[in-house]
Amino acid sequence: MLPETFTPTLLKQLELMKIRSKRRFLGTKQGGHVSLRKGHGIEFSDYRKYSPGDNPRHIDWGVYARSDRLYVKRFQEEENIAVLILIDGSNSMRAVANDKKWEKARDIAIALAYTALMDQDKVIICPIGGEFLPPFDAPSQIHTMADLIDSSTFKKNPDMVRITKQAAARIRFPGKAVVISDFLFELNRLEEMFAVLLAKNLDITAIQVLGNFDLNPHRLGSHATLEDGETEDVLGVSFSEENIELYRDALNIHIESIQNYFYRSDIRYVSTLGTDSLSSFVLEGLTAIGLVG
Repeated sequence: MLPETFTPTLLKQLELMKIRSKRRFLGTKQGGHVSLRKGHGIEFSDYRKYSPGDNPRHIDWGVYARSDRLYVKRFQEEENIAVLILIDGSNSMRAVANDKKWEKARDIAIALAYTALMDQDKVIICPIGGEFLPPFDAPSQIHTMADLIDSSTFKKNPDMVRITKQAAARIRFPGKAVVISDFLFELNRLEEMFAVLLAKNLDITAIQVLGNFDLNPHRLGSHATLEDGETEDVLGVSFSEENIELYRDALNIHIESIQNYFYRSDIRYVSTLGTDSLSSFVLEGLTAIGLVG
């Protein structure tokens, strides 16, 4: 069953959109993306000299009339691509229920998967820390996908790099990868994780989902005992003005560092809050970075 955020209006809007790629890929069957293969698809590519055995229907008789030479038209075949979607299901995504980080990440994944499936793409969804889902290739499977994601059982501190390697191994040809996470872990681990996807020659998008607690942890009061969502380390803190400022500086430095890494690596990046509107984010935020359109 789809989450209640997927209204009939949103579903109709998603059906009219498609996943955009920065470059051409080699697909496995006919779909909605321009392929590297030359064939007899929809989009004209170029000409080549006629060879015995070529289909006469592909001869450009206008060129022949002008040059007295036989040329056949070549076309770009439109094919499907694999779309790999990794959703961070670690503790930091689910620790603060009111922040809705996990729910927002899940809904973004489902929205992108539905858009891709409507375009005949193959979708592979991997909840990081949960069970791997089977591949999907039909829009009618979206309800099953949502149920499987919701029924996933998550480990407390998943090995993101190892899981990313396992997920990437499920893609036969280069395609698209979307990683949805708060990215609130060490920069070197993030770089190692994305290096796996870059090595597969994937067109990558990083979507950061943050919560209000991430931005303003001092709303707990003047003192609190905090537990690291990943390592389970416990620390008593005082939310003095100085400590709040130090925290905000550290968070801004971390976010700026990952943004710089994504920029250098030619990875699309966009961020959102868990409590923000799903519809506005998909239709405006993801369109603005060119992921959908």
